[in-house]
Amino acid sequence: MLDILLWYVLLLALGWLSFPIAYRLLPNLHDRGFALAKPLGMLLWGYVFWLMASLQIVRNDLGGVLFALFLVMLLSVVLIKGQWREMLAWISANKRVVIIVEVLFLVAFIFWTYVRAGYPDVTGTEKPMEMAFINAILRSPTFPPRDPWLAGYSISYYYLGYVMVAMLVRMTGTAPGVAFNLASALWFALTAAAAYGIVFNLLAKRQSQKSNDGPIRIGGALLGPLFVLLLGNLEGVLEVLHSGGMFWKQDSTGMWQSRFWRWLDIQELVNPPTPPFTWQPERNGGIWWWRASRVLQDFDLAGTSKEVIDEFPFFSYLLADLHPHVLAMPFVLLAVGLAMNMFFRQDGFKYGGESLLKWLIKWATGDEVNIEDLALYQWMRQSEFWLVVLVMGGLAFLNTWVCMVQSWY
Repeated sequence: MLDILLWYVLLLALGWLSFPIAYRLLPNLHDRGFALAKPLGMLLWGYVFWLMASLQIVRNDLGGVLFALFLVMLLSVVLIKGQWREMLAWISANKRVVIIVEVLFLVAFIFWTYVRAGYPDVTGTEKPMEMAFINAILRSPTFPPRDPWLAGYSISYYYLGYVMVAMLVRMTGTAPGVAFNLASALWFALTAAAAYGIVFNLLAKRQSQKSNDGPIRIGGALLGPLFVLLLGNLEGVLEVLHSGGMFWKQDSTGMWQSRFWRWLDIQELVNPPTPPFTWQPERNGGIWWWRASRVLQDFDLAGTSKEVIDEFPFFSYLLADLHPHVLAMPFVLLAVGLAMNMFFRQDGFKYGGESLLKWLIKWATGDEVNIEDLALYQWMRQSEFWLVVLVMGGLAFLNTWVCMVQSWY
């Protein structure tokens, strides 16, 4: 119970410590980035610590973690200088939003801590590998951290998320095995708050002509964490119907046949259930819910089935692997928030575009080029440019696959 309290208080403090940074750099969001403050603070803290430890400026110990946190606090103080009263006035005027975000974070954290308490074993699937990474980071005096399997080598993986978990372990003194489950609950809560903030800001933009936060804006934003975290596909419903014998009929030979399940063509469900039918799904090993993450099938030219992995957040958090695609979730939403902040700008500022093309033409024709005329150069002089660089670079280090997908689109 003490570990749960320590983790919550630490992230609560980190969120408020980082909010001045969000307030200053995300001015076009209606909530001024409050719902994104905790992921932002976690990313800044983790990056500063990782960079200094990699450059041998600090050691990989509690002192180094605290010094990195101090630098984040110092950045927060510098950025909000002269705007303290304005920020406090905003908090007072928007206390309902502030309270809802904090309550949502707390409820989500406690809820998923309870879920993980039902089966806290760090065994099976990829959990042992992830636990090995966390322990390797904790036991490495400097960065890059030592590889847990190959002596003399460093981890050859995108491990920033595991650095963050290890930092929380050092700050709270939590046993790594307990921290593994608390990290799953914490990332669930961070994602919930961030998803709420994204939807809230979209609704706020739509209702910008209204002066107060109506129930549609505040309450409707709860659909964000609901749809992102708790809803996936309908395979669970199909499992229940299948176990109950729905849409199955016996032919003249006594064999069970079903056009519906054959048309749906989901592995296991294409086979008839065993009588007597029950509405409780059962499968060897007790993981009937696994099929929900593999509802699609593909086939090669020979007609051989190829499994397609299509995980969704609820499945990933229920499985509780601390894999990079899970550890990256709140930071992907942070990137979405940054994109919204740029999109909602009122001054029509453009980042590159036509100005970049004119600059290239001048350079190619040999004309004198004034780099200060380049819109991209002007953007680089602004703080939000470096925040975008940090977040996008952080995503590449958190989960390379996420960054590749973003680059593709």
